[in-house]
Amino acid sequence: MTRHRLSRPTIRSLTLLPRAPEPMEILRCASSATELRSFVFNPLEKGAFSAINNDPSTRWPVKEQLTQPWHKVYLVAQCEASGGDYGARLCRAARVDLLSSRTQIVKVLGQVLRACADVMGARKDAEGKATELLQVPDIGPKKIQKLVEAGVMTVRRLSELDFFDIERILSRNPPFGQNMVRILAHFPRLVLSVDIPKRDGAEKKLIVRTVLGCVNVEAPVWKGKEPWVSLAAESSDGRLAFFWRGQARSLMSGKELVFPIEANTGGQTVFVWASCEEIAGTVVTAEVAV
Repeated sequence: MTRHRLSRPTIRSLTLLPRAPEPMEILRCASSATELRSFVFNPLEKGAFSAINNDPSTRWPVKEQLTQPWHKVYLVAQCEASGGDYGARLCRAARVDLLSSRTQIVKVLGQVLRACADVMGARKDAEGKATELLQVPDIGPKKIQKLVEAGVMTVRRLSELDFFDIERILSRNPPFGQNMVRILAHFPRLVLSVDIPKRDGAEKKLIVRTVLGCVNVEAPVWKGKEPWVSLAAESSDGRLAFFWRGQARSLMSGKELVFPIEANTGGQTVFVWASCEEIAGTVVTAEVAV
């Protein structure tokens, strides 16, 4: 996490977030970062921020008196996201000061949110939760409840069902099941293996071989887009050893990727993972001892 250049208290607060937290909770935690505590309220801004807080376009208003630095950051983030202009209740001096500081607020907040994404990605917050079923067209909260009751928690498990089982579980009539099966046929299914093909005690470096494939019958196109896949390998001490990115269609016949790594007699492990970008439930992992 050192690449994010954030303080230990900030990183710790991000790691203490519960698994798969609500967006409001993520933004509140990020707004409370140590790096953002210098952005205190200017007395001339209070009226404008009170108006922003009470504006219907502010999705998550602060329910307490606006006094803390995180209140300001929290509202600036929402105002920027909604394209707001901070209203007409700012004098010229206060507006110039706010427009100057908001650039730094957005920049630092972006760094904190990127670190938060890394934390939740490492914890696999989006994997194995029933909410990933919301990615499937025509599947909403009520249908998810029925699927969970039937033991279906992931898109991949749903894609393994026959059309008549889908219709039975969701109490739907034909051709709902067949249409769903056709849609799910394009949900990316990745497979991954990793090994060290040759070990020679005299070599200072070993070659790690990974084979990444996509086992769909046809090249997947999910929600009208060809998925992009990222693969990364890291050593057990957290160092990035290799990275690759490409489209899922290039994996239909399997793709062999090789990279060197320092030979180590201390029981090092190379951990490899791959997943489709922006599609939960596609992560695959493998590891090999060096």
